[in-house]
Amino acid sequence: MAAAPAVSTVNGLMNPPTDAETLTMYTPSSDEEREVEAFIDSHPVVTELRTRPGFTASRPHLKMPESLRSHTLTAGLLLGPGRVVVPPLTFVEEGGKSLVSISYLGADLCGHPGIVHGGLLATMLDEGLARCCFPALPHKVGMTANLNINYRAPAPAGSYVALRATTTKVEGRKAWVEGRIETLVAEGETPVVLAEATALFISPKQAVVFNIVWHPSLSRQERSEFRKQKGFTLWFTGLSASGKSTVATALEQHLLHKGLAAYRLDGDNVRFGLNKDLGFSDKDRVENIRRIGEVAKLFADSSCIALTSFISPFKADRQIARDVHAAVAPGSSDQPIPFIEVFVDIPIEVAEQRDPKGLYKKARAGEIPHFTGISSPYEAPENPDIVLKTHEKSVEECVQQLVDWLQAKGLISI
Repeated sequence: MAAAPAVSTVNGLMNPPTDAETLTMYTPSSDEEREVEAFIDSHPVVTELRTRPGFTASRPHLKMPESLRSHTLTAGLLLGPGRVVVPPLTFVEEGGKSLVSISYLGADLCGHPGIVHGGLLATMLDEGLARCCFPALPHKVGMTANLNINYRAPAPAGSYVALRATTTKVEGRKAWVEGRIETLVAEGETPVVLAEATALFISPKQAVVFNIVWHPSLSRQERSEFRKQKGFTLWFTGLSASGKSTVATALEQHLLHKGLAAYRLDGDNVRFGLNKDLGFSDKDRVENIRRIGEVAKLFADSSCIALTSFISPFKADRQIARDVHAAVAPGSSDQPIPFIEVFVDIPIEVAEQRDPKGLYKKARAGEIPHFTGISSPYEAPENPDIVLKTHEKSVEECVQQLVDWLQAKGLISI
């Protein structure tokens, strides 16, 4: 049951309501809303638009999942009593040729007293002109590349307006549109043009992959509920040959077999790709860990269990990785991502005896400069979350120690 909000949000994005369905999704809940809705519904302009061949009516803001509307400007913050009182009623001509959208602008949208803020008109024009041309673009979505606005007359608060737009040219991923906002007047009267605009919209290349109109971000909690697991990072640190990668690999396999999403970032593997431009100087080691910290956070943020096995010899760098996971975007309801420091603690003598790659031998011979534990220091964690002694316990026992700790902390349930 806990995953229901996230499932609903994702389903809403992947399967939005049809244009016809949006017309049935809004019911006025106050006298003001009922009055505005009745006026728009019976206005001659609306009546005439309903009879035009090739025009489709909708309330496009209601295509967005309800859980996301409060996080958007035109579908959330600007809609409601005293503002844009009812969701705009929009008519789009087939193929994105033209658009007409009818709105009522309330008394709480003013810049100067009694005058609707020009920024609101700009927002309406940006969105309305974009919505006009989207059907004409190859992937039905575009980004504003240019918007020019000329204000012609003050827009009185508490008035009905019509936004009219026409797509004037389409070339590949580009569409040019012109439009205006004018007063919605009685039949036979001449409307007052409040603002005019021209715009260029470009369909991004990435749209061929995503092919979506909105790019909202689920909260980490929603993503976690949808995937039915929590994301966090296990940061294995210790000397070379301490057993970091061996234990991390075994834990990754154990978690995957239990149905949990987990991914291991290993020092050797990462240096073949993401960090292949880095060497082993102190400066490069710092940058190596900084990059890994950011990547691990992305995995954990996606509700995956990130396992990193790096020497990461410096306390300050491990603290940077921890701080990266603790950072939360302003205004976000997310909690910091759990960062678990796992110290794989073995004596350097044991590491040298193991030396599966012969690195210690080369370092002692001076063939490898800046080698941790020999010619470069290893700063052991002072307060690690977990300590593993791989010279005293088997790999299986170390994995069980980790699993027991994670279950006790409520991070996994297997």
